[in-house]
Order: sequence, then structure tokens, then C-alpha cells
Amino acid sequence: MKTLALLTLAIVPSLALNIPTQQRLFPENDISGNHYNPLSTPSTRETCPQPSKVNPPNDGLHSSQTFLSDDAFRARQAKRLSRAVQIPTTVGDYMKDPYDEAFEPVVKFQSLLEEMFPLVHDHAKVEHINRLGLVFTFEGADSSLKPLLFMAHQDVVPIDDASDWTHPPFAGVFDGEWIWGRGSSDCKNVLIGLMSVVEDLLSQDWQPQRAILFAFGFDEESHGFLGAGAISAALEEKYGKDSFEFILDEGGMGLQSLGDESDPNGEILYALPAVGEKGSLDLIIDIAVPGGHSSIPPAHTGIGIMAEILYELERKELFPAWLDTTHPAHGMLECQARYSPEHVETWLSDKLAADDPAALGEAVASSRGPAVRYTMQTSQAADLIHGGVKTNALPEKISAVVNYRVALHQTPDELRERAIRLISPIAESHNLTLRVDFPGVAESTEGDVSDRTLTLSPLSVPLSPAPISPTDPLTSKVWAHFAGVARSVFESHSNPLSKSASGSKPTVVVTGDVMTGNTDTRFYWSLSDNIYRWSPSRAGGSLNIHTVDERIRLDVHLEGMMLYYDLIRSFDAWDGKSE
Repeated sequence: MKTLALLTLAIVPSLALNIPTQQRLFPENDISGNHYNPLSTPSTRETCPQPSKVNPPNDGLHSSQTFLSDDAFRARQAKRLSRAVQIPTTVGDYMKDPYDEAFEPVVKFQSLLEEMFPLVHDHAKVEHINRLGLVFTFEGADSSLKPLLFMAHQDVVPIDDASDWTHPPFAGVFDGEWIWGRGSSDCKNVLIGLMSVVEDLLSQDWQPQRAILFAFGFDEESHGFLGAGAISAALEEKYGKDSFEFILDEGGMGLQSLGDESDPNGEILYALPAVGEKGSLDLIIDIAVPGGHSSIPPAHTGIGIMAEILYELERKELFPAWLDTTHPAHGMLECQARYSPEHVETWLSDKLAADDPAALGEAVASSRGPAVRYTMQTSQAADLIHGGVKTNALPEKISAVVNYRVALHQTPDELRERAIRLISPIAESHNLTLRVDFPGVAESTEGDVSDRTLTLSPLSVPLSPAPISPTDPLTSKVWAHFAGVARSVFESHSNPLSKSASGSKPTVVVTGDVMTGNTDTRFYWSLSDNIYRWSPSRAGGSLNIHTVDERIRLDVHLEGMMLYYDLIRSFDAWDGKSE
């Protein structure tokens, strides 16, 4: 068996899946290259139907491939992203005021945007929401068409030790291939790419038919309440619910290849926008106990009790992997089984046919490791703990925070009840009064009120898993058009990262994914049924997000711009009905 890629799944006989006959979605003339193309011969009982490619309209504008091929544009784009990285728009967990002086680099960053993108600022309506949230609106000539909303965030995570980096984290070094620095791939590449695309369109006298909006938050890395939270409320007030054709933010699993020119089917490039997100809960555990001198300790100090709690949480009622047909990864499995049968486990077709979500989820998770497992199961991580002030003084206040990312088949309420169930016996055994303090839940107290208390509360409002956006091209015209544009863009050229001289073009399969974390889209659920989280970066071309030596290949950044450019053009000319 060949090396497995992330979520590379087993061949699935269509009869075993009992999938009903579906219409043929690939016309005979929609074939790239001379090798066998599985997309040109769909099976009678079709799994993973793909829409036809959506070619760019005849609008007189230059091709998106110009971004990759024009040396002057490449140099200008490297400089733009480099300059953006040089402004340290870092955000911490406890920055709660947009007028905090710690946000001043964001002000400087916005001045840079105004300098680099004069046409955008001249033609767009520019709004500042909650001081630093940015909304750019390019009005369309046809108000009956739903607008498109593109998102990114201006902030970046802090760095730890700059001496650990190959290049200074805020130098924005471009070495001729990579752009290095914090924010280069999360996600100033997205923000600068979007701004650059529209600057380029406006330089060609582009006149939009459909309104285009950019929404840029400034505290996404600390949950986004100040930025996206305020922006989404303003947009809903202005446009109403379900008012956008689609919303595109950062995220997803990018683009992953299976196969190459040596395979009979050639290279299959999987485009993996996330169409859902796990939920989240940060559980605060506070213990308050009497202090005293350490020379006369109790049997268990508050720190010892906290250790017992964390130990129990990590060993009892653990979370199962679960992969049913509603999970986006199930559709991805079907796609990779159909188009890349040589790259999958031999046992998976039997697991699929058994229709056992627990067994399927565990088998796939065990085969592919934690990165895949946690797309299908709730994660639990004790991330913060604090207690004690001196070596000879018993700790009086002890706190810990346990972070949960809630799987699609579970809810934050279930996790809260599990925590109460596991912690209650520990509180009782140590004569602690247990208090549960969650918003929207009647406060409960178990035990007598005393100076020995154990309190459970959330750090912020718990978040349920996101609604899943539709990905069936037979029933969702928006998804079919979006996926068709993605196919057209990435089938138009060979892999710019490849060392091969063959120059062969891939076959692209677009399928939904799910994110283990959350983006600013958590605030935008009411604005569209079609929410996609996708930074269209090829595997190996965008590295080290949130850690040392974050960087992105210039070619990968430019490919992302190609997608944004053609999405805007293709949806601008689309009436929402015809293909």
C-alpha cells in the first residue's frame, strides 16, 4: 500500500454503499491531458459527484494565471506581503478594549493598507466597526444579486523567543521563494491577497454587478468578540439574515495531492474547504480552601485535589471517534475512495458497508493519527493551571482551565454534565461545596456553603458545533459553482512547487472538510447557509502556523489570489440559476 496522506481513505464499492443513480456531471469534453481521467467516466452508481468546471467569463480582464507568470507582479506581491508582516499586530487573550494602546500596531497596519491599495480605498465604502474592524463594500450594479463576503483577520499570535527563528519574526524576509514571519500564512496572506486582487481588478476598470464585501476582524486569535463579533452584528442589521450568497474565510486543509504522472490515473488534487467547525468550551475549575503553614498540611492540598480532578477527567468516560454520513469527512472518504483507490487501506470498504459510525471512526482515527482523529472526536486539553504563592504557605486559590473542542455529534452541555459527573465525587470526598455557574443554566450548589468550594464555570460562552454547509452539487447551486471555479483554477496549470519537468496538470476533486478549531465565521452563521473556510494552500507550501519559522511560498500565495480573482469574476457574471 502506498504512503497514506491525511484522510486518504479506502476504496468503496458503489454497490456496497447502495448509492442511488445520479446524473452525470462531467461532459466528455471536460478532460485535462491525455491520461485516463476518472472524472470523465463516472460510475453508474455515482459517489462523490463533481460539478463541471466553471471557466472565467469573457469579461475582457486578464487571466488569473498572470499572477503566477508575470515577474513584475510577483515581485510587487512579495513586497506587499513582506511589508504587512513587518507590522506586529499581535493580540493576547485579555485585550478587551479596542482603544487599548496594545492595538496601536493595528492602526499602523491600516495606514499601510491605505498606502498600498489606493484604488480600493478610493472606490470602496470603508467602515470602521468598533474602531478597528474593517469593512470594505464594493457596491454592485444589480441589487437583486446577493453579495459575496470575503473574510480575514488583521491580528497575529504573539511570538515567544525571537532568537529561535531563522529570520526575525517581524522582518518579513523574502528569500526568493519563501516569505518568512508571523502572519505570513495566518492570515495576512489571505488579507493581502484579497486586497491585491481587487486593486488589480479596479486597475482594469472593473465594474461589479454583484456587491463584494471584505470583513477584517482584529482579535480573531483571542476569540474575535471585538472584531468579528461587532462586524457580524452590523452586517446583519444592515443586510438581514441569510443575505450573502457565500462567505469565504481562512481555514480548511488546503490542497492535497495523491498520485503523480507515474500513476495510471495521474495526479488527483483534493481541494478541501472546511464546511463546518467543531464547537468549543473552556472549562474553568476553581478551588478555594483554607490556607496555613506548610509544616502542618492537610492530607491533600488544593493543588493535590486539582491534580486528582485533572487525572479523572483524562482517564474516565473518554470521547469516541464517530464518523457518520452527516460528517463532511464521510464525503471526503467517498471521494478519495473513488478517485484514488490505490492510496487507501484495504479494510475500509468493509467498515463503510457495516454502517457502524463508531467502528468506522475509530478505525480511521487509529490508522491516521491525532490530526485525523480530532476531526471526528471531542478533544480535551488541560492547558492552564495556577496555584500557590510561596513554598511554606498552603495554597488557598487554585485554578485550571481545560479546553474542549466539541465534536459534531456532541454538545457543550454534554461536556459540562460529564465534568459535573466526574468531579462531584471528588468534591464530596474532600468536603468541598460544588458550585456550577454557567450562563443560561440555573446556578447550582451541592453541599453546605463553606470556605471550601469548587466552582465550575466557562471562560466564555460555550460554542456549539457550526452548521454544516451543503456540498452536494446536485442540490446546492452555490456549492456547484464555487467548486467548479476551484476546479477550473487548479486544473489550469501544473504544480508550481513540483520539481518535475513534466508540467502535467492535475485532476481536481473538491470535497468538504471540517475544522478542529474555530475561525471568525463563528459569528456569521446567520448570514449565509454557504460558509466556506479555506486558505487554498498546497501541502508543504504554507508552514508553521502559530509556531517558530512561520512562512509561505510565494507561489502558494499567488495561487490563492488566482482563486479569489476568479471567484469574484465568475460569481459576478452568474445569475444563480444556470451553469
